[in-house]
Amino acid sequence: MGNQKGSGDEPQGPVSLSGRTVAGRYRIVGTVGQGGIGKVYEAEQIGLDRMVAVKCIRPERRTDEVTTKRFLREARAAGRITSPHVVTLFDCGTDLDTGELYIAMEMLHGQSLLERLAQTENLPLVEVLRTATQIARGLRAAHEAGVLHRDLKPANVFLCEDGTVKVLDFGIAKILDDERERGEALTKVNRILGTPVYMSPEAATRQPLGPTTDLYALGLLIYEMVVGAPPFKTGDAWKTLEAHVKTTPPRLSQAAPWLPIPEALDALVAQLLRKKPQERPRDAGEVATRLDRLATTLALAESSSDRTMVELMIPDAPADTESAWSTGDLEAKPSLADDDPNEKTEVWQGGQAPAPVGPPAHQVGRPFPREELEAYQRQLDAQRRTEGPGIYVTRRQMVLAAVVFGLLTFLVIVVLRLTL
Repeated sequence: MGNQKGSGDEPQGPVSLSGRTVAGRYRIVGTVGQGGIGKVYEAEQIGLDRMVAVKCIRPERRTDEVTTKRFLREARAAGRITSPHVVTLFDCGTDLDTGELYIAMEMLHGQSLLERLAQTENLPLVEVLRTATQIARGLRAAHEAGVLHRDLKPANVFLCEDGTVKVLDFGIAKILDDERERGEALTKVNRILGTPVYMSPEAATRQPLGPTTDLYALGLLIYEMVVGAPPFKTGDAWKTLEAHVKTTPPRLSQAAPWLPIPEALDALVAQLLRKKPQERPRDAGEVATRLDRLATTLALAESSSDRTMVELMIPDAPADTESAWSTGDLEAKPSLADDDPNEKTEVWQGGQAPAPVGPPAHQVGRPFPREELEAYQRQLDAQRRTEGPGIYVTRRQMVLAAVVFGLLTFLVIVVLRLTL
């Protein structure tokens, strides 16, 4: 349901032709993509002036009973869930003119996680945590609605252009409290539903499944996003399933020693990938909270190292200092506006110009050359010599003199009383 159009040939069938209308409400305008049992079209919903994605069973599988049941199950499962992180289902039914089953859902623009992983070896940790947090929130909503996804993998995670992450394709989802699912044989004997690379140990051994089954798959997705490859991918489906059951994957910190893996993330993924379901986190809500906390901590750590460039505006020199530079040895009065840091600094040498009352004010921000300070000191010394000798008393000296005078007075009084 992304904005990438399919490149394959259009299958034969009434809904395959652009411009056809499904169920009298959805006018097909193009092809989005296709999966194992269905094909997805971009369509305009007549009367509401909005674009939607319409999924129909592929022509060659329309007569297969199991395919039809799975298609309807996907509609029932997705229709139960309300979450910004799960694709929204609008409508499901049968086209009375053609007899085709269809599902109408929101039109998404962006790319799948599978496409994103194909673009780079591994994702930045901030992106990994942001993506995983939203997947966990989608799983929490599904589990609270009584739905197990059972086929969580990169192809079934969609990264929207606005940054939202959505879980797709509930084609083999399990509805825990649906009576119609009991005794329903939706797979052949000795066949296992799911994708081996992302399958939990209990699913591989046909054991009872629960919410932690989806959490195991989430751990595999995080592992792949960080490391660049899933922990078990042997090229042989049965060997891969055996590895899920018997082999403990290396920790993230071991599989990607070149990355500064947070210890909390390392521990969380290791817990998600435990072989026994009861040793994994209890629910997707807890996992979402832990991932969100990690994402916040990492974002704050990265922002603290950012440098902010500040532009300082230095005011012009006061008007009363202009006269100090009106004459002298300089050819032109310096100006901060056209100051060049590589330009040689002119030094005031004294002499013809009257002595300034302080260091040149418009030289602020530039260290004073030693020659300039020495010349300034010579001018002050010359001023003191022309003023003649004088007595300069500081406040501290005056206080000290008063204390000494008081002590002397006290001693005189004591001596006089003793002698009289």
